[in-house]
Amino acid sequence: MVSRRLRFLGSSLSDASDSGSPESGGRLLLEGAALEVDTTIDLVRRRSPWNPHRPQERVILGTDPARGDVLLDGTALHPEHLRFYLPRDGEGPDDMKVIEDGTVWVNGRSVLHSEWYALQNGDEIACGPWLFRFERDG
Repeated sequence: MVSRRLRFLGSSLSDASDSGSPESGGRLLLEGAALEVDTTIDLVRRRSPWNPHRPQERVILGTDPARGDVLLDGTALHPEHLRFYLPRDGEGPDDMKVIEDGTVWVNGRSVLHSEWYALQNGDEIACGPWLFRFERDG
């Protein structure tokens, strides 16, 4: 079985470790709890509606508790920030789709909402100031 996850690498904000409030740009929250550096987040669908007969699983990362499968709250994150399309059988690309231009970078390159980005194991993803590494095994 293939598993995919994001590893939280921290923030590019200088005051990220000094403030406990997401409004100040300080902490990133996962399901309402502070997210610590090096924590892994499994990319699995939890809330968003999706046809289980499709060959891909769609996982939404964002702040909207009605839609986000990976529910994050922090500076510069949107209700539906990005989507992952992950083949159930592990064959084929792990695709990422950005919802709004200028909000996501992979390995330092801005990803446009109009493109599908095929993630590779180890890619670094920046969502605003929040840094993650995409990990895949299996």
